[in-house]
Amino acid sequence: MDFNLSGKTAVVTGGARGIGRAVCLVLAEEGANVGILDLGIEGAEETARMIREKSGKALAVKVDLADYESVDTAFGKVVSEFGPVDVMVYVAAITDNMATIKKMELTKWKREIAVNLSGAFYSIKQVCNSMIERKWGRLIFVSSRAGLDGGFGQCSYSSSKMGLIALAKTAAWELARMGITSNVVFPGLVNTPATQSLPKDVMQRIVAKNTMGRLQEPEELAYTIAYLASEQSKGINGAEIMVNMGPQKFAFNLMNLPGDELAFQ
Repeated sequence: MDFNLSGKTAVVTGGARGIGRAVCLVLAEEGANVGILDLGIEGAEETARMIREKSGKALAVKVDLADYESVDTAFGKVVSEFGPVDVMVYVAAITDNMATIKKMELTKWKREIAVNLSGAFYSIKQVCNSMIERKWGRLIFVSSRAGLDGGFGQCSYSSSKMGLIALAKTAAWELARMGITSNVVFPGLVNTPATQSLPKDVMQRIVAKNTMGRLQEPEELAYTIAYLASEQSKGINGAEIMVNMGPQKFAFNLMNLPGDELAFQ
């Protein structure tokens, strides 16, 4: 494909592995210089190495997305290396904080909301002024069907992902006339290290509920994101784009055991 991202600067949060790594690799393949932001710096460095091995340009930066000063410093390093950010892709999320509302610890709730939602707000703040000045920019957010449907044992995750949708749509309203688009993509259950750690019986039920009868590969989502990062996508703004391989029941609700029988810790 040729989305003509040559010379563009892209920042991807959560680029150390999984969906985020695939997005970094595809954006670099399309010519972008990629800033890889992640708390897991070793994984981010590995992603950067993979890009450089294919003659791309990448910079790995450690960041705590829950902390504004850390986000400010991280974006500053990318801008110093590659110039103003043209494309910001927010992939990072805490996904393993599972507990019912009754059992959810306040510290874990606050941390998940901070990383999954506040970090996205902090990231927009880092890039919007320069995008406005240049009359061009792309904001892309990876949400979840959990943000639309809720999820048993996922009160913090679902809430953060619904908030992310509203944040993206607000950015779409506010920045559209300045040449900036803001869109949300919704993956199915993707074949990542986190998914592979699920119990075998849970995995089988997830696959059985999927229209195509398989897990989604990260690259399937990454190429959609690369399109949204391109000039060709300029007419798409404020959209909710399902990249989940077809109609399906919300996979995470397949674990809908009654009451406290599902004792998330």
